[in-house]
This record gives sequence, C-alpha cells and structure tokens, in this order.
Amino acid sequence: MTIALIGKEDSIRAAARIGLVSPQGAEGFNHRVERAGHQLTTASDWSEMLESAIAQPVDVVFCHHSMKGGVPAGFRAPVLCVDDDVEISDGALQGMLDLAVQLAGQSARLVELEGVVEGIRSGEAIVGNTPVIRRLKSAVSRAAECDATVLIEGPSGAGKSLAARVIHLKSRRADSPIMVKECSTVSADEMTSLLNSCAATTLVLEDVDQLPSNAQSVLVKHLKDRSSARAPATQVRLIATTAAHIPELVARGAFREDLFYRLHTFPIMVPGLHERVDDVQALADAILDVNLSESGRGHAGFTAGARALLESMHWPGHVAQLETVIRRGQALAAGGAIDREHLLAQPSSPKVTSESSSSAQTEARASDAELTEESIRPFEEEEKHLLGRALQATKGNVRRAAQLLGIGRATLYRKIQQYHLRLH
Repeated sequence: MTIALIGKEDSIRAAARIGLVSPQGAEGFNHRVERAGHQLTTASDWSEMLESAIAQPVDVVFCHHSMKGGVPAGFRAPVLCVDDDVEISDGALQGMLDLAVQLAGQSARLVELEGVVEGIRSGEAIVGNTPVIRRLKSAVSRAAECDATVLIEGPSGAGKSLAARVIHLKSRRADSPIMVKECSTVSADEMTSLLNSCAATTLVLEDVDQLPSNAQSVLVKHLKDRSSARAPATQVRLIATTAAHIPELVARGAFREDLFYRLHTFPIMVPGLHERVDDVQALADAILDVNLSESGRGHAGFTAGARALLESMHWPGHVAQLETVIRRGQALAAGGAIDREHLLAQPSSPKVTSESSSSAQTEARASDAELTEESIRPFEEEEKHLLGRALQATKGNVRRAAQLLGIGRATLYRKIQQYHLRLH
C-alpha cells in the first residue's frame, strides 16, 4: 500500500494507485486523476487490469458501468462503477478519489486483521518452540476441541488473554463474538446477565480471583446447574484467567473452594518469560513485525548486541514488558536498527523539586554514615519488612504492591502466607 489515512484535520492527501477499466478509454479522466496527484493504470477489460494488477497492485479501481459485471472472482481491490467521464464534475471526482483512498486503506487494514485472526485461529500467534510453549500449544488445541471449563493460570503479562482467544477461535464457537470481562467490578446481577447473554459463545473471565463473593455465588450455582437438559451448544463456554495462586486464596477464605474446583476442570499454565528464555528472540521479532505492520514502515531489525541484551535481561513483566521495551526502542531507533542503548533507555520519570532531592540525598548520606555490621539484618527479615511496607503503603492492595515491588502477585501471595503478613 502506498496510501495513508486521510480525512483528519491537518492531514496531507495521500497518493494512491488508481485503476480504470473502460472499453473506450477516458483521456479526460486520466488527466484529472493524475492532476490530483494519483497514479493511474488503464485497461480496456478486466483481464488486462488483472494482469496489470499482478505486476503493480492497485489501491482502488474505477470501472465503466458497462463493465461492472465482469469483476474477476477474488479481485482484492475495491471497485467503484462510474458513468461517462463528462458527467463527473471536478468536485465530485475529487470526492470519489478521497473516498476511494479511504476505502482502499480500510480494505488493507481488513486484510491485516484477517491475517491476525488466522494467526490466532491456527495457534501461530503463540510464538516460540521451547518445551513449555509446545506443551501450552498442545493444551490449547485440546481445550478448543471440547466444551470443558478452562482455568488459565500464569503471571501477569505472560499471555493468558491470548491463549483464551486462541481457544475460542479454534473451537466450534469461533463464528460467535467472544466476550471478555474483567472480574473485579462484576456484581451478582451482572454475572447473571453475562451468563445468559453469552449462550452459545465464549465468556472469558479475566482475573477471576478478583471476583466479588456475591458474583462467585452466582457463578458456582451456574456451574452446578450445567447438567440441565439444555444442549451443550447452547450453553456458555467459560474460560477464566488468573495470576494468583487460588488455593492460597481458598485457604484464607477469599475464594470459594467449590468454585475453584469447578473452574479447575481443564487447567492450563502459561509460562513466564524466565521459563522460555530461548523464545525471547523469536518473540522480539514477532512483536517488531506487528508494530511495523501497524505503522506501515520498514525496519532494520535488531543489532547483534541488542539481541544478546534481550536474552540476558530480566523480564518481571514477561511478554507485556518485552513488548513495551521493543516499542520504545523502535521509536528511539527512528527507522534504524534497534541497538542496546535503545532497549536500555528508561521512560522519563517525574521531576522532583530541589528541596525533595536535597532531602533524599541527605537521608541517603546519613544512612550510609550510620551503616555498621550490627545494622545488617538477615535477608528474610529485610524481605518481610519491605513486603510489609509495600502492603501498608497500598492499604492491602496486593496487585498494586506486587507492581511496586516488581514481582508477580502469586509470588507476593506466597510471601504473605510465609511471613504471616497482614493485609491492612
């Protein structure tokens, strides 16, 4: 595609490759299209246009009304039928050209989206070939072949939502739109409505560990009643995701035990990036390809130093963090090869006042001056103190505390249980 989106304020009209199929030709039309800044390819019939389009693809084709019945099957470019050239004013022609460019851009985007959907449907969107990823792909395929309730576990940012979408698009419910709902704010009434409205399709309950207790009651009742006389095809397909270790929540009384067992019918574990280091380069290439497909620009890839750095870096945010780092590196590289410094660049942090900066430096110097062997505490004691401070600062919000500490929620839950910490 050689076109860009148009129609926005202050945008520059894009040049497009325009085709014209007309038995008698149209010199006036040719001149006006080229005067408008577009490239024109003419043909006397559709076979000639098809041959030309193979050599040089066109963005949109105008055809004489007498030729509208001969559009070849599978011809991808949008087609607009027009009457004789003399009946089209300059203003009308420019409007049609603008519309044609927009239509061509939307058609190209549709083709890209079809490719994305097909990648998800085939499972190719799950990138990697390490043993843990091969097991994940196998589990996803088996889950798609049945209607069992699925619980997808794994750290935040590892790709649980993608796995859920692959299951849906590989299943017999793929023609129905998937419904995705974040659980933290779902009420009992809303849960009832979701279960009723999503019959015959897939309902993905993200962060199911955050589901309020009254909504948990509705969900567990629905799962108990699934053995009703209704045909399975008319029942909602449930997929739940979580980054928490739900048995620990069950032990603390924060999650219903009977609901956990019913959700755990078909468990799938999505590995963290630290478990699949050998996939990092393939993931980085796939992320960069998607980014550049969206932007419409070419790229020079990664330098050898950047690739080595990607494999050596710690990724507490998993694939989501990797994607963020690559997007930032791509922007900093400005079309060139992404190098180490582009990946290591940190986002700008909020400015601090000179007074607060001076105070922090004073405290740091005082702390260093007072540092003695007697002031060093055992690691577990320091860790417990740090975790406690994070929970106190976030008023017991485990998700936010885990983000501040740079660890997964499941890890924090285990530490809370290990150190018997209070959720303030």
